[in-house]
Order: sequence, then structure tokens, then C-alpha cells
Amino acid sequence: MWTKTLFIIITAAALGCSATGNGQQQRNMGGALSATIADGAGKTLYFNRFTNNAPAAIDSVVLDANGKGSMQLPALPMDFYALTISGGKDLMVLLLDSTESLSVAAKADSISIPTSLEGSVNTALLQGYFTHSRAFDRQRNAFVERLNANPQDTAAMAQLNAISMGFNDHTKGFVQDHIASPAVLAALNRLDIRTEMPLFSQAREALRNVMPNSAYYASFNEQVGRAEQQAQGAKLQEEQQAQLDNLLPIGSVAPDFSQNSPDGKPIKLSSLRGKVVLIDFWASWCRPCRMENPNVKRVYDRFHNKGFEIIGVSLDRDKDAWTGAIAQDGLPWKHVSDLAFWNNAAAQLYGVSSIPYTVLLDREGKVIAKNLRGPALEARLAEVLK
Repeated sequence: MWTKTLFIIITAAALGCSATGNGQQQRNMGGALSATIADGAGKTLYFNRFTNNAPAAIDSVVLDANGKGSMQLPALPMDFYALTISGGKDLMVLLLDSTESLSVAAKADSISIPTSLEGSVNTALLQGYFTHSRAFDRQRNAFVERLNANPQDTAAMAQLNAISMGFNDHTKGFVQDHIASPAVLAALNRLDIRTEMPLFSQAREALRNVMPNSAYYASFNEQVGRAEQQAQGAKLQEEQQAQLDNLLPIGSVAPDFSQNSPDGKPIKLSSLRGKVVLIDFWASWCRPCRMENPNVKRVYDRFHNKGFEIIGVSLDRDKDAWTGAIAQDGLPWKHVSDLAFWNNAAAQLYGVSSIPYTVLLDREGKVIAKNLRGPALEARLAEVLK
């Protein structure tokens, strides 16, 4: 969820969570709010704004014998607010500013669901989306219960998938149709930012000047920014992998290289022709590499006598750290390094941008697989070394 605060409000509106505070009267600065709450006679109605994830009462009124009450609100920015009632367990989410005068009606025991609402376009949009969401959640829960009772109920699964797709389409349509309304923040909370990034980015720009002082918008803006950075990072990784794939296409002869072993003797990759060879790029300081070493050792022990060899290419720069890791992890295969860290000549030749990284070669020195680890490496070797 992109913002804990908005999630709290939306969940409370949908499921019924208490949020009340002590009233603090502030008058004659903004719009008016009038309410009629069935069975609310004598109870206190609070108008709250969430600050630092906690509800703070802006104003309150004791409802009369007919459950009616009104407040003259202070000047307010466009933001999410809430109505709660003393002794109640839920809240009504509002989305308004000082330019609007809101009139609402509800029942005291279900204040989250207004029976009538006038005067606030954004609140009406928000509550309309909540109504649709509650209907979907009831349907979904019914199908989930059927599937829990009978996992083989294919009809229930098909219906669940159909209504889920329909709700997802409705939610995206709601955002697209009302992109300049803060109500879309509630709808976006039901979508996956990883698959709907353009829609999230569009909403961020549309709302930038609509609610600039809102903590919810600030959280949303941060979430979209983080997701964009992650997407850019993933795209860069894909591009690097594509470059690596082009550099070492499957079936091509692996580039030859020669580096020194720990005792100072040069070892050429081509000297291992006739064996199935795993080039293992690693380093003593690479925790994932060290964690993978037991798996590599297991496959080495299983297949070495069948013609399997490993040449470990270390991206270390400290010889003692390198040789110490070899001894500590008990790695019996061939090891080389030029102690040049990320500038290791073999790593540069093979386009290595992250470790651990492996290249598997057949007996003729041709590339047959890349970046295999754990069970995947063991399974492929079982195929090659039958």
C-alpha cells in the first residue's frame, strides 16, 4: 500500500474502524457542514482531519433530538477528512475544501455509508467508488468462501476471475475519467503500480496543484517516484542482460582468457577444452556468492568425475581475502584472479555487471547456458553429463 494513512482511512470506511478525537471549535472561516444522523440524538459528531496517521478533531457538534447538527468549518485545503460519532465504530470519509458546504445523512450505526450527500463533488465521487468497491468485495468474499470449501469448484474460480477483471477495469476507468479528482487516490490504492505505472504517473501530475499541502499526496508522490526509480533500474538491468546475451550468445565459443592462480601460475580457459566447464565469477566480499558456494560445491562433487570442471574468477583485490575465502568455503576447483576488483579483465571481457554470475561451456568451449545456480545448474549438468 502506498500510504499507511490513506490505507487506514479507506479500510475504516470499508470495514468499520473507530477514529474519534476531542473537538476543538474553529468558526466562521470556511464552508458549512450539516448532518442528519438517524439514532444520533444527543451524540457528538466530530469532524476530523488526519495528522501524522492519527485523527485530530477540527470541530464537533452535539446532535439535537432529531439527530441534526451543523458546523461552520475553518478554512481548509483540499484533503481527506472524516466524520465520526461518539460511541461509533466507523467513519465517513470526506474529500473537500473550504469552497464547499456539505450536507450529509447517515445512520449512527453505519456512518461510513451516507444515505444522502450533497454539496461536494469529490466526496460524492469518493463515496460512489466506495459503494462499488463494497459490492465487489462482497461478491469476491462469497466466491472465496466457495473455493475454500471446494478448491475444485471451477465455476466459482471462473466467476471470481471474471468479477475481479471487471472490477479492475472499472477502477482503471474511474481513475481515467476523474483523473483531476483526489478521489482517484482511493481507486489507485486497489491497483498494482508495477503494471499500471503510466496511470499512477498521470494521476500524480494531475493532482500536483490540486492538493499540494496534503500528506496523502506527498506519500503518493513519493511512492510513484520510488516505483519509477525501481522500474528504471529494472529496465537498465534488462538492457544490461540483453547486452550480455548479445556479447555471449548461446552456441558461440566463449572468449579465451588467462589469469593467475593463487600460487602465481597462469591458467588459460582454453586449457580446459574437453571438459564441461563452469566459469564462476565471484568474490570473497560478495555475500550472495558465499551463500551460493555450498551449492556449487555440491554439483562439483557430483559431476567432477564425469568430466565437469569449474574455474572460479575472483573479483577480489586483496589476495589474502581471496585465498582465505577459498580455504574457508572449501572450494577444490581451479581459481584465478588479476586482483583488479570490478576491472577484472575476464569480467570485463564477459560483460559481468553483477555477481555471482556463471557461464556454462560444453566440451568444445561453446556457451550452453548462463547464470545458472542451485537446482537449475544441477539439473542442466545432469542433462549434459548423462
